Amino acid sequence: MTCADSSSDAGLLLAVNGADERLQLALGSLTPGEADGVQGVSFLAAQEWTVPGSAVRFLAPGIQQMLAALGLAAQDIRRIACVDGPGSFTGLRMSLALAEGLAASTGAQLAGLNHLEILACEAAQTLEQNVGAVAALVWSRRGQVYVQAFQHGKSQSAPLGPPQVLALASLPEFFATLPRPLSLLGGGLRRNLPFFEELAGHDTGLRLLPAHWDAPRPSALLDLASRASYSAQTLEPVYLRASDAEDNLAAIAAGRGLSEADAQTILDRGSRPL
Repeated sequence: MTCADSSSDAGLLLAVNGADERLQLALGSLTPGEADGVQGVSFLAAQEWTVPGSAVRFLAPGIQQMLAALGLAAQDIRRIACVDGPGSFTGLRMSLALAEGLAASTGAQLAGLNHLEILACEAAQTLEQNVGAVAALVWSRRGQVYVQAFQHGKSQSAPLGPPQVLALASLPEFFATLPRPLSLLGGGLRRNLPFFEELAGHDTGLRLLPAHWDAPRPSALLDLASRASYSAQTLEPVYLRASDAEDNLAAIAAGRGLSEADAQTILDRGSRPL
């Protein structure tokens, strides 16, 4: 765990990223301001674990450990930013549920963060003379990736289109619409590296960034969280595609002695907003 000074007059900002293999928690001290009561955030502490499929074991204990080490309490948290997708279905559900529960108990406001934007924002700032673009790629199984492209704007990265899920075979056509040089990064790149290496061999305008870009730095996560819009509204996950369970619903239902219609009714009931 990394730590800094823990003093704060405006409370704490907690940022959570459970959308990929590396679970990330970042804690910051909110700086009082004149307009909305908050002017900025100072980094306090962070925790990271590479625990695919096991985030639930680390989420609450990790937050508790950070707070205890700094002599702070959950009630000091005023804002909670949580990555809402796209990414791991299980990781998103677990982290969003924790954010909602913690907000309900502390009265903190919530904000959702775009996983692809977090990945791309630091890389976009390194573009030489702001030329070219960055495409963030997140693994989506089934020979697909979640993808979104960005350019470096005056104050932050500017999206060149919405996030989407694309088959690997569709990426050359998508990349052809983007400025060059085009830097590629993220877990979607790493898990399909031979495909992208071959692609880059035919397109000299593509740059494959090294593995340390596959996850954002906690400080970058906290920085994006400090610029998010907060409210008391419930956060909704951004999935972009149906889950594996939904696509295999008939087989799963049959294994439990249910019809597909009955299973769909249960699924709909569990997905209905409270």
